[in-house]
Amino acid sequence: MSSFFNLDSPIMRFLSRVCDLIILNLLTIACCIPVITAGASVTALFSVTLKMVKGEEAYIVKGFFKGFKENFKQSTIIWLIFAVLGFFLFLDYRAAVLLPGNLKSIFQVLIGAIVVLYLMVFTYIFPYVARFRNDIKNIFKNSLLIAVLNLPWTLLMILCPVVLAVVTFLTTATLVYGSMLWVLLGFATVAYCNSIIFRKVFAKYEPKEEEETTEGIPEDYSLPGEDEAEEESASK
Repeated sequence: MSSFFNLDSPIMRFLSRVCDLIILNLLTIACCIPVITAGASVTALFSVTLKMVKGEEAYIVKGFFKGFKENFKQSTIIWLIFAVLGFFLFLDYRAAVLLPGNLKSIFQVLIGAIVVLYLMVFTYIFPYVARFRNDIKNIFKNSLLIAVLNLPWTLLMILCPVVLAVVTFLTTATLVYGSMLWVLLGFATVAYCNSIIFRKVFAKYEPKEEEETTEGIPEDYSLPGEDEAEEESASK
């Protein structure tokens, strides 16, 4: 029985991790409430979960607000760009419904393809900002390149939250209990699970001094703009 309450026991480590995710989830939701700060909040979330999966985190609250402050400007600009693009995609889809015959189907398929690209970049861009330093142009470009080069992982990270969201809205009961879970620890848990994948993916593009190049990737491989990212990181 005494081993059950041992701080190093698997049960206690699990409960400690759950508590950390609850705190992180509530912080993320609270900082998303002004809406305009949602991008910085999501980036701060990933800045913590990327460290959590590697056992580097120290203080959850302190780490969150540090990531929030350091990436606020870039994350907010990126978030506003995505919000505007998403709004226009929604308007285009609604307009396509009014088109006659085959034009309707053609434009809906085209918009659907653009939405897939939108989701691919959206999946990677805030974790990328949390992990690397770069200008906004290269952030978008590299996020798309990484998403395409790691397509199976990308599709998995897109589909899982979508499936969870659909399950949440299946019935009144799932909506009530699902909403409670999302508010309590849902967003942080998804970010934590995705961060396990992001760590594996980002390891291919990290500076060699920090991470060894993964097997099968050429040692001189780098994404466009990575040199600028390293220089900017060094200057900070």
